[in-house]
Amino acid sequence: MNVCHKEYLHEIGFKFLSNSTDLESPDVGSVGRTANIFDLLTSADRMGDMDLYLLDGARLSPFAVIPGVDRTAARYGLEQDFPAIETVQTVNSKLYSTELNRRLDLRCDSQTVYSPEELLASGLTLLNQGPFLIKDEFGVSGKGNLLIESEAILQRVTSYVADQCSKGKTVRFIIEPFLRKELDFSCQFHIDSDGTYRHISVQQLVNHNFAYQGSYTADDRLLHMLQEAKYFDVMKRAARELYLSGYHGDVCVDSMLLTDGRIVPIVEVNARRSMSLIKHYVDRYLKKHDTAGSMTHATLQFACDVSFDQLLESLDREGVLYKPDRGFGILPLSANTLLINKVVSECKGIRNKQVKGRLYYSLIQGEWDNERLTAKVKKVLSSLSFKIAR
Repeated sequence: MNVCHKEYLHEIGFKFLSNSTDLESPDVGSVGRTANIFDLLTSADRMGDMDLYLLDGARLSPFAVIPGVDRTAARYGLEQDFPAIETVQTVNSKLYSTELNRRLDLRCDSQTVYSPEELLASGLTLLNQGPFLIKDEFGVSGKGNLLIESEAILQRVTSYVADQCSKGKTVRFIIEPFLRKELDFSCQFHIDSDGTYRHISVQQLVNHNFAYQGSYTADDRLLHMLQEAKYFDVMKRAARELYLSGYHGDVCVDSMLLTDGRIVPIVEVNARRSMSLIKHYVDRYLKKHDTAGSMTHATLQFACDVSFDQLLESLDREGVLYKPDRGFGILPLSANTLLINKVVSECKGIRNKQVKGRLYYSLIQGEWDNERLTAKVKKVLSSLSFKIAR
């Protein structure tokens, strides 16, 4: 973690220990470009100076179960309470979400296609009713969704898929009508190892071009509608199906409220922790200080030689860095996501190159309204030569 970011979090009341040694160098050709954190922990002896007695009784609790997590737990003698990676891959697929809707006898507008011919035929049928979506089975944050609004676009996509098929690729897409939604929201819950369901929260979402932009607390109107529609009963039944499929752990189910008032309870199952879960736990911290926040991020372009320390100092100087006694401001939740591309570029010997980074933060309005606070934050970013990317 960035040292200055860690010091700030400690200062406002978050207490934790963290690794302070890079597991790899981000220079060109580094194994880290394709290796995940667990690969790095098990493929190189980076932990040789650590006192392994410190890990006695410790449990490995990953944000998401990804390849190598079981090897890491075994190597360092860590307790583990997560399902097999194969199970996680299965329940995270959009195909599983589609089948789950059918198993729960929910209205399901999705269908799976397995060939270019089937994609074209089924797509033309859907186009007669309006635009539709093609979804990649494992697309993440909207990157696997393609909106089809005309036959010409469908023909081009089908032609490309047919070309990929001729090269030995397998076709498996989910297609469904493009639904007119009023809002996106998500439900976070946990499935214990014995199958017990524990509800955590509901968060309303801000999405743009199918990609996550932010979370804020669900309002009473939405919660009342969900109670009336027995939405939470559906979540319990979904949790039971996930458990019978071999999964336990954190779950985030994406849902929608349509403009006609219909609730679509299961758009997608995310069998992992989530941005909205982070938002929930930040809110638990903020509640102790009688406030709450909304979680969002900014994608920033910059070529300047600016440090995270400078960013924190500027925000603080302008009175918009969150402090408990201040009661409002921006609470930065990440640092390396903002600066990593700059670090990589400089390790390649390239300086002053325009790069992009992303700053995740909680916006705590307190006595300020969100518009005024956001404008002040943008002014600080601009003063440091950050440009907000669209």
